Amino acid sequence: MTRQRTRILLTRHGQTVANVEGRFCGHSETRLTPLGEAQARALGARLAAVAIDACYTSDLSRAVETARLALGERAIAPVRRADLRERHYGQWEMEREDDVRRRDPVRFAQMEAEDPAWQPPGGESTAGVRARTFAALQDIAAAHAGETVLVVGHGTALNCMLSMVLGMPETHVFRFDVRHCALFEVEAGDGPLTVVRMNDAAHLDGLA
Repeated sequence: MTRQRTRILLTRHGQTVANVEGRFCGHSETRLTPLGEAQARALGARLAAVAIDACYTSDLSRAVETARLALGERAIAPVRRADLRERHYGQWEMEREDDVRRRDPVRFAQMEAEDPAWQPPGGESTAGVRARTFAALQDIAAAHAGETVLVVGHGTALNCMLSMVLGMPETHVFRFDVRHCALFEVEAGDGPLTVVRMNDAAHLDGLA
């Protein structure tokens, strides 16, 4: 029996205060900026004509708020999942990147080099984030055969998830950009998950 095609629309939350301040914000909370709210509304306008059957978000408030703004008047209650969270940065949580670069230059350089052995002290490895986010994507796809689903997550988490779909090695996880509120699309059917759209941000043109 042929399985119905499932359409999964993935996006990153809107810009946050921590983004503007250049902080490592993984499992910590931070609010959307006015631009971040505008990005989420622009995404909503882009999706206005799309019949969305379900929505999943990280359980962090910046993802939940982005989903709320993007869904608009739809009678859909986003399902919050901790396994869609951003990477946990351990001791680096809410530290400014410039401060960490000065204090811990060896590990910072290891991060920038995409060394698979790197992980923030007390935080998650790239392999761990890839495993949990990809498992979440597979679970969502299996639960919504033939439907269209919106998933709102985080930058690094989406890099990790989509690099698994694309079969990319850990040394190349961050070789594509994940803009705030840009659209990615994954299809699920009888075969493996397939990426059919990446970093589509046309709806953000003109935003400051």
